[in-house]
Amino acid sequence: MQAARQNLEELPGEDIGHVPSDDARILVVDDLKSSRMMIGAVLAAAGFTNLDYAGDGIEALEKIREIKPDLLVLDIVMPRMDGFDVCRKVRQELGHDFPILVQSGITNADERVRVFDEGATDLVSKPINAAELISRVRVHVEHRRLLADLRQYQRRMEDELRTVEAMQVSLMKSDEDVAAIAEPRGARIASHYQPSNQLGGDLWQIFPIDDDCFGLLMVDLSGHGVTAAINAFRLHMLIESLTDDRGNPAQWLATLAERLYQLLPVEHFATGFYGVYDRRNRSMVYASGAAPTALVLRNDGRNEELDPSGLLLGVSDDVSYDARTVMFEPGDRLFLYSDALTEDFKNVENSLSETDLANIARQALLDDGLNGFPDRVKAQVFATPEDEMRDDITLILMEAR
Repeated sequence: MQAARQNLEELPGEDIGHVPSDDARILVVDDLKSSRMMIGAVLAAAGFTNLDYAGDGIEALEKIREIKPDLLVLDIVMPRMDGFDVCRKVRQELGHDFPILVQSGITNADERVRVFDEGATDLVSKPINAAELISRVRVHVEHRRLLADLRQYQRRMEDELRTVEAMQVSLMKSDEDVAAIAEPRGARIASHYQPSNQLGGDLWQIFPIDDDCFGLLMVDLSGHGVTAAINAFRLHMLIESLTDDRGNPAQWLATLAERLYQLLPVEHFATGFYGVYDRRNRSMVYASGAAPTALVLRNDGRNEELDPSGLLLGVSDDVSYDARTVMFEPGDRLFLYSDALTEDFKNVENSLSETDLANIARQALLDDGLNGFPDRVKAQVFATPEDEMRDDITLILMEAR
């Protein structure tokens, strides 16, 4: 202890510094009581007073399980269990990530490298230099505190994003609501919406026009993240307010595009498809604003690609769209989808063609028709769950009855 007192007395106060009311819990591990007391005195003088001690590696592991320290000051050469084994067990068996500050007199380069290989965070040399020890401890404690704050912030953000995601999903109608609209009007619909891991801007809606007709809308807003999600909420409110001309797809889509131009931030846009299905003659009148090519899977085995041409939504306040008509026979199916299903954004050459997607859709229909159709399509398109999360995914399959 005399050496410790002399070391402290020789050190200017401003070099030791002080961390007011620091609650970092530090475990000092050394087989020599004098060394433990010296390190403790140095740390206490710097304001670190929440200290615990262990005399060897086995006692240290027991203490770690009991108190869960914020930092470990660890000697290497100790009886029963040395510091190398303590590092390894702390990292591999106990799974702790708190800083381990090794204090050792070893000079062999290989052994010093081994210290870090076993999981140590930092190394100070013996005999202990008080200023160096305090500086290293302060850096690692502060880093751990900042890391804890960052993790807490990340958890809070993840909770908020999950809330936004749930709100975004709630904008879509339930399967029961969809069936209540489509089936009395001569159609069955299987749908699937899955937001990406960054939030996004896909939105689809179905609404009744009259006793015989219903409208089917699918919009994909540009971008990802919170901005795209906010735009999706704006779009939803806008769609709900546009009740006039819903039976006229070309006019209604043009109105939506013009309103989006006023609503969306600069350089944001959307693609869109809006069709009105009439059960009386099994026809659909539709308009497209650069949406992915809709596919008609004929019951006789033929595939038909609907014309996707039309100006993007939200890029002009003076726009018009062409109304086109497609006829259905019983068992014919309309397949709408977002571009995330076909486009490989990392490698364009791996993107699917409309023919590829039609073949995948037909294969998925073989097993159980509309039941489980979206999941079977995704299983064929995406190799991993990570691939599925690269963008929002929307699938809509309408079957004429």
